[in-house]
Amino acid sequence: MAYLVIFTQFCWMNRRHFIGLGGNMGDRHALLDAALDEILLAFPYEQVRSSRYETPAWGMELGTPAFLNQVVTIALPETLEPLHVLGTLLAIEQKLGRNRDSNTDGYRSRSIDLDLLVVEGEHMETEALTLPHPRMHLRRFVLAPLAELAPELQLAEDGPTVAELLRTCADQSTVQRLETAP
Repeated sequence: MAYLVIFTQFCWMNRRHFIGLGGNMGDRHALLDAALDEILLAFPYEQVRSSRYETPAWGMELGTPAFLNQVVTIALPETLEPLHVLGTLLAIEQKLGRNRDSNTDGYRSRSIDLDLLVVEGEHMETEALTLPHPRMHLRRFVLAPLAELAPELQLAEDGPTVAELLRTCADQSTVQRLETAP
């Protein structure tokens, strides 16, 4: 009997998954809302959402429309593979009108962008996915909403916290908080 209880507890252990959302085309708020709804449909677990932040287009030409960014965290069963979560996020992007073009160099405007940023306790590097996201420590527009949700989170064991990464980030882009989290 004790074995069954231990096994059941093991099967239902959860890990926080942090997902970055962003876009700079169309009705940005409506697209973020639609993406959050789709994520909730795919993964019916409690979401904790950051505020929304507006930032200049990072790494793009002057005059490119500003991006709206947000981070959501969901505690998903540890048995759920990160590559499955990524596949679901890519399908949601496509459903919401995003066409990824692997032949394009550099950054582009987009209706919606969903990135699996961190899976708590997971470090992996495959052709399709690297966790934690390999460039998020360089991007204030990712760190600000992530720090709102998990300032104590460390991307590497004994590494700096997200709050420390934000404080020391070389990216000095303006990240304007538009609204508080619901």
